[in-house]
Amino acid sequence: TAASGVTIDGLLIKDAAVRGLQNSTAGATAITTTRVMTLADAGGIFTVAQSSAYDIDLPSPTTGAGCWYHFQLVSPGAFNVTITVAGAAATFEGTITIDGATVPATGSTLTFATGASVLGDNISICSTGTGKYFVRAIASGAGGIAVS
Repeated sequence: TAASGVTIDGLLIKDAAVRGLQNSTAGATAITTTRVMTLADAGGIFTVAQSSAYDIDLPSPTTGAGCWYHFQLVSPGAFNVTITVAGAAATFEGTITIDGATVPATGSTLTFATGASVLGDNISICSTGTGKYFVRAIASGAGGIAVS
């Protein structure tokens, strides 16, 4: 059960410990419009299209520490796509590597920026359980991924 877990060869495994792995063998899921992510989405790979302006909302990191979400831009376009935490329940901290230079990422909104993001730009996010998400992002061009 989620509360007590299961012991295998002396190792206690609880539900939250495997949430980030549960979708790791599934194919990528396309996101083309506003989406509210859940803990069940953790471990998933999500393709993002800038075909319209929309927001992707993550769950509070305190409800699922250690959950990973990976977003890959596959269709650049003329609109910003933002990633936030539902109810502004957390901030992002980490790094964005832009054309070989690394910059700190601190803020409450991540954006695949219109006119600057290119095919392959990506953002990986891990919940820490402390009111923060850890971010690692890679953009090919200046301003391709922004944090504010």
